Amino acid sequence: MIFALPGMGADRRVFPGAWQELVDVKFVEWAPYFALDSIPGLAAAIVEHERIADGDVLIGTSLGGMVACEIAKLRKIDRLVLVASAVGPHEVSGLLSVLGPLAPYAPVKFVKALSSSVPGDLARMMGDADEAFIRSMCGAIRDWRGLAAPHPGMIRIHGERDLVILPPKRADLMLNGGHLIAMTHAEECVAFIGHVAPATFRRSRPA
Repeated sequence: MIFALPGMGADRRVFPGAWQELVDVKFVEWAPYFALDSIPGLAAAIVEHERIADGDVLIGTSLGGMVACEIAKLRKIDRLVLVASAVGPHEVSGLLSVLGPLAPYAPVKFVKALSSSVPGDLARMMGDADEAFIRSMCGAIRDWRGLAAPHPGMIRIHGERDLVILPPKRADLMLNGGHLIAMTHAEECVAFIGHVAPATFRRSRPA
């Protein structure tokens, strides 16, 4: 089974188009976990609630990738796909590090109000986002320790112009895009993981 985890303030709409064609994929929603305030705690709750087992596959973008890294510490995950995400706090933008201590006071309503100027599903996701969850996860990212060692089945896809999660020194696929490449480059992402692991990432129709 493949589990796909969205970014902070996002939902399954961050995985459009080609992502929806993957076989045996479940798109995890944050709603059942809004009360949690740490990335390891969030990972443990998801493992239990979604019944993630040894041999399953994880795809995570942004915060979802960080949570996926923690799940990989709890289960023997076959493939760990990080899309515009981080393996440790050293890859997170310094801006988020500054915002971490201010998370309880962050003007989330103001940020959400700006969503009216953002087109399409991204605007609707920002408008629907849970304010308390965003605040708690900003603080959680600040305290996150990350992976102690690379996961053997990890695939990293990143945007070379990502200002939120800094581009890693080594990525399996570097795309000409920013932090939202899961949305803006869905076809390229899915085609690549299908090429790397065709038996795992099968599509309901030919690419």
